[in-house]
Amino acid sequence: MEICKKQTYTIERVGGEGADAQEADFVACFMNGDNFGQAEENATWIKFEIKESGSLTFAITPLQKTDDIDFVVFRLPANGNCAEKQIVRCMAAGDSEDAVDSPCMGATGLREGETDSSEDAGCADPGDNTWLAPLQAKAKEKYVLLVSNVSTAGPGFTISFGGSAKLPCDEEPKQQPATAQRPPAPANINVRPPAASAPATIGGRKVEVRESLKVNAKTIKLRIWDSQVEDGDVISVYLNEKKVVDRVALYAKPQEFTIQLPAGKEHYITVYADDFGKAEPNTAKVQIIDGNREQTIDLVAGRSKQESIKLVLE
Repeated sequence: MEICKKQTYTIERVGGEGADAQEADFVACFMNGDNFGQAEENATWIKFEIKESGSLTFAITPLQKTDDIDFVVFRLPANGNCAEKQIVRCMAAGDSEDAVDSPCMGATGLREGETDSSEDAGCADPGDNTWLAPLQAKAKEKYVLLVSNVSTAGPGFTISFGGSAKLPCDEEPKQQPATAQRPPAPANINVRPPAASAPATIGGRKVEVRESLKVNAKTIKLRIWDSQVEDGDVISVYLNEKKVVDRVALYAKPQEFTIQLPAGKEHYITVYADDFGKAEPNTAKVQIIDGNREQTIDLVAGRSKQESIKLVLE
């Protein structure tokens, strides 16, 4: 399949290989596995081109929890000839079907904070998991992604794309109307930046402030994870009305992001549901860390309403 936009795609069922059964033979990260280097099993090929340079992430979630999903990302030459493709990411980590809580099973993909570009088959090395570093993609580069269900034919997976890179059909952010500039304040008057007001809506959904928290630093860390069962939830995070975290899948393991608060005493952190996974609504546990304390709250994001945290800078 060829895609043109970063969004969530669902592949309902998988089975078999492509027309060329030897196209992904002898892939290095698969060599120590049971399939002896054959990466193409119950496979899906996804092709895309980069319109604007930036980082590219994706999260693949199996529809059947016990399935082991692996993948290979190839960069194509400028002419798009698949015979000359080069491996840039290779994921073959896995575990037995009984080890569903293993770090090498479950959702997989490319995410911020990871540094490795390859994981060998199995789960024997310290730090092994199902995640690799994002692509630092450049405009006009072409890629093809091979997704393999090495467990069995049958139920497929969902894949959600994110990151700052743009594909050809990604929408441009809406331009804010120009506003007249205020004259500068006299030098002898101490003018405090106005407090931000809670956004009334985001993406057409009402925003409701769940709780107010005090922080004493302008640079905070934000940890987010699924407060219930991993079921394919995908969320974005807004600071006031600006998106600061773009389309990340929620897992039982926390993901951490650094947020810089702008000028002003009051700000709002809102969790927005991009994909509801297998069940609505999205339930996120959010932890705010300002260097001196850790404060945790549960936020719910639904189709009509998103919950927000009010941050008050002391």
